[in-house]
Formats: sequence, C-alpha cells, structure tokens
Amino acid sequence: MTRRPAWSEPLTRPLGRIVPATWRPAALAAIKAIHTVIFASIGAAIALFVWDGIRQRPGRRAAYALGIAVAESGIYVSNNQVCPLTPLAEEFGAESGAVVDMFLPGWAARRIPLFGTAALVLGLLLNARAMFNHHRR
Repeated sequence: MTRRPAWSEPLTRPLGRIVPATWRPAALAAIKAIHTVIFASIGAAIALFVWDGIRQRPGRRAAYALGIAVAESGIYVSNNQVCPLTPLAEEFGAESGAVVDMFLPGWAARRIPLFGTAALVLGLLLNARAMFNHHRR
C-alpha cells in the first residue's frame, strides 16, 4: 500500500507543473541529490546523538543533533510518513520518490523508520543516563 502525503503534495504539485519538460531530468537529479544530502545529514545527526550518549558526553552538540532528528520526525510523521520531497520527485518522473530506494535494498528501505526510531530511543536513554550521572557527581 502506497501512502499519500498529508500536506506536501498540494505544495509541490504546482511547482512541478511550472518546470518545463526539457528541464525535468535535471530537476529530478537535483531533487534526488538534495534528498540524499538531507537523508544522510539526518542519519548522521542521529548517529552523533547516539555516539555522544555512548561516550557519556551529552551537551550542546547532542541537543542540536536531537533537535534535527525530532524536527525531521515531526515533518515526516505529519505528512503521513512520506518525505515532503517525494511527490515532487514523482512529479518530475521518478518511479518512486523515496530516497532510500536509490541506494538501499527494499527490505532495508522499508525499515528505515524502525531503525531510526530505535536509534533515537537508544540515544535518548544513553544521554539521559549520562545527564543523570553528571548531576549526581
């Protein structure tokens, strides 16, 4: 079952219609590149948040990383678990606008929200423990 975006499609469809057909392949490549950079950045923020928790070093960097991950989660969940760029990529001709489909096998791509959520919860637990231990000293 394919999910339909809750709010991004009405925003992106008009933009997709004004791009001339000759520009669509380049526009699609740009959307995929931007999508990939954003996806990798959010993954790196989650990994950094977990790493700071493992090292027992909660601080400003961990807070920024958590903020990025929580903001992305809010955007993703509020849009019916569809990235806002997906409808635009599909408008430009992508069979699937999901960025994870480009470089991950299907079984892994379908589980990204599960892996990301598990990593965030682990990071929260580790950072909370570190903060608790720091305040007890």
